[in-house]
Amino acid sequence: MSEKQERLQQRLQPEIEALRQQCRSLLLATRDHAGQPNVSYAPFAFHEGAYYVLVSEVAGHGRNLRAVPQLSLMLIEDESASRQLFARQRLSYDATAQRVERDSDTWHQAIGSLASRHGELVHNLTKMNDFHLYCLQPTQGTYVKGFGQAFEVAADDSIAPVHLTVGHQPREPEAGVGQGTGTSK
Repeated sequence: MSEKQERLQQRLQPEIEALRQQCRSLLLATRDHAGQPNVSYAPFAFHEGAYYVLVSEVAGHGRNLRAVPQLSLMLIEDESASRQLFARQRLSYDATAQRVERDSDTWHQAIGSLASRHGELVHNLTKMNDFHLYCLQPTQGTYVKGFGQAFEVAADDSIAPVHLTVGHQPREPEAGVGQGTGTSK
């Protein structure tokens, strides 16, 4: 890792970790076996480099995770805390979902993490047959800090700047539009 890359990592890693702590749920973009998209959310716990969610198979995203394990997930700054809604801080990943076997070591550790983060309701939900624990393993992602501040994020949270060949371009005004064509007295 270059010195520049190391400085970038040291500067942005705490911001990513703070966003993970601030967000108690994540957005899920899933699809069914026919490719029909669905967006939803789920409370999560981050444990050993993966996101764990406890979801019901009654919910569309629960059925989708089982049918098609590829998904996208996103953590995003709360609207009320954002200085600019068009440039909210966000972390998104492509990920693969894997159902965690009930009562395995991973199950107990992840359920413990979820319960410590979200309370006793987690243990109550595990008593329901339709609730399943999924490990959402990130593959590649993007951390957006604001306008013009996008960074590639690997599964291990290593960070690299996104190199854009073309940025935002101003639009040329159309003829006769917006050129003060109002009436005069």
